[in-house]
Amino acid sequence: MKRIRKALRLMSMILLIGLACFGIGLSGAPPIPVGREKHPSENVEAKEEKEEDLTP
Repeated sequence: MKRIRKALRLMSMILLIGLACFGIGLSGAPPIPVGREKHPSENVEAKEEKEEDLTP
């Protein structure tokens, strides 16, 4: 019986260490942060048009 308990303890410790490597705890995976953009207009590029393209 002691041998089974010792093996079970070892397996549970290995499992917890393995889950910790992937960031998963007993309460589940960590929440994914929502993309917080301070200035969303910084990522938008202005379209440059030539005068040649504007005339039909």
